[in-house]
Amino acid sequence: MAPAEGKSPMLSNETFYLTTVVVLCALCQSVVGVGLIMIGLPTLILSGYPFDHALSICLPGSLIINVFQVLAERSNYRRADIVSYASISVIYTAFLFYLNLVIGLSFSKLTAGIILLFTGIVGFMPAVRERFLKTLNIKPAVTNTAIGVIHSISSLGGSLLSLTGTARYAESAEARRFIAGGYLSLGIIQLAFYSTHGVSITPVMYSLVAVPAYFISRTLVTPYVNHQKLKAFIFILILIYGALLIKQSM
Repeated sequence: MAPAEGKSPMLSNETFYLTTVVVLCALCQSVVGVGLIMIGLPTLILSGYPFDHALSICLPGSLIINVFQVLAERSNYRRADIVSYASISVIYTAFLFYLNLVIGLSFSKLTAGIILLFTGIVGFMPAVRERFLKTLNIKPAVTNTAIGVIHSISSLGGSLLSLTGTARYAESAEARRFIAGGYLSLGIIQLAFYSTHGVSITPVMYSLVAVPAYFISRTLVTPYVNHQKLKAFIFILILIYGALLIKQSM
């Protein structure tokens, strides 16, 4: 059962907990390009928060960070990147409206869990990851469609987006640039859609803590962090989250 008024009965100090989650996820986003949506959203859902409430905490901050990331790299974006973003956006918008307004399909813990479990396995196992990344590069149009569809049913299309960035670009900075642009494209549409459901200002304020945390961590933490070890930790965490979401859905 969802907590009354979006508050989890598991938490004795909600403000401290939410701030900690947001700050840690912003740190991850500064290093590997994913954090607030990919990690923060399932963290809050597993803690007992309803999907809409968790999204209102994580999405605005992620979106603002993506804006800064894209502006900083605006001269480095390629035509292929823009084509991918346009394709992903069209597919995502179409499926988001169709699934939510026509079919009435809402967020599913089971679906989200399966997606996270798959992402964790692919990301953590080098042999599987390399084979899967090569597959992603064969037909970009199919990959773009899959990202849009997955994000429309789970808000976790960033899982495939991040793997796609890694597949297309060998350099971590270029992969982060691609991921940031994709998240920005998806986030603008998502924020516009879910704002019609009445997003409360209070949870959004938590998300804004992510912005200064992101810039501070990018300066003081990112240069000294082992990116590969952090990525491995994140994939393990995603794997665990996937299993827990599947268990919660049963």
